Amino acid sequence: MHCTTALALLAALSTIATSALAQRQGGRRNADPSSVKLESLTFAEKSFASDAVEDDVKYGVYLPKDYGDDKNKDTKYPLVIWLHGMFEDHLRFHARGGAPVLDAAIKDGKLPPCVFVCPDGGRTSMYVNRKAKKYEDLVTKDLIAHLEKDYRLSPRREDRAILGVSMGGMAALRIAFQQPDLFGAVGVHSAAILPEDPEKLSDRMKAAAAQFGLTEVFGDPIEKEPWQQANPLCIAHTLKPAMLKGLRIYFDAGTEDRYGFATGNEALHKVLDENGIEHTWRLIEGGGHSWGAGFQDQTLPHSFETIGAMFRNAGAKKAGLEGLKGKNSAEVDAKGEPKPAGGDKD
Repeated sequence: MHCTTALALLAALSTIATSALAQRQGGRRNADPSSVKLESLTFAEKSFASDAVEDDVKYGVYLPKDYGDDKNKDTKYPLVIWLHGMFEDHLRFHARGGAPVLDAAIKDGKLPPCVFVCPDGGRTSMYVNRKAKKYEDLVTKDLIAHLEKDYRLSPRREDRAILGVSMGGMAALRIAFQQPDLFGAVGVHSAAILPEDPEKLSDRMKAAAAQFGLTEVFGDPIEKEPWQQANPLCIAHTLKPAMLKGLRIYFDAGTEDRYGFATGNEALHKVLDENGIEHTWRLIEGGGHSWGAGFQDQTLPHSFETIGAMFRNAGAKKAGLEGLKGKNSAEVDAKGEPKPAGGDKD
């Protein structure tokens, strides 16, 4: 009996240790890339040297399955860059269910064949430029230069899009707002849209500021100026439609987001509305935060449709969702279906 109890205890401790290790590694599931089966795409893990972060940077790249065929040797493809969230890496999209949704979008024709790239942007970098590690330049300069050299990419702005989740969603919006010549569309999910004044952070966020890397990036205590320079909500106040040159904008967040990011996202929607900037905003009733809440099935297809419409040279108003044309916001349920008019908000 004692032996059985001891073995059970060891097994339990082993499970806890394995779980803790997985969390430290970004909580990967099915981390072996070969375990994900794709019909329309191939996937590879690669790396390149980045001056911006003074290191080799890994990335995952999806190519159309017929990319290497002779018939396509002169074809130039659209580019999509995906920015991962906090404590994640370049394999997170592949390992947590993004790859099958991407593959289905290509297969179903909602997203034309493209080069889809997931760079490793650091666990808590916020994708901002710091003294020694310039993570925004990693994306906007080094990565794009490397991809243009190694892959057959269209040079047109309308054939480039930037997407992201959580920390990566915050960065994708900031980059798209501040460098509109680089990308024709931006689509983000559960974006970390934080208060304009760092003093108004929730008690939970303040207590975890060091753990989340906020103090490393923005100072300890957090300095207001760099904080606001990196915050899409602050940047949005300065924007005019002509400045964005027709940028397609899509973002969503759930009412049950464990970090409360729906509040910041809704504030961003209101600022964009006030400034007359075309966008699609979706508040997902009952939706949670990021991968664990199943956003890859609930909402990721919609950002793919948005950029897919752009790649097909669709007009800005057609780049949103069916049934939401001409609207700047919508409330939907956790399955992504529009709620009836007059539905209760969380």
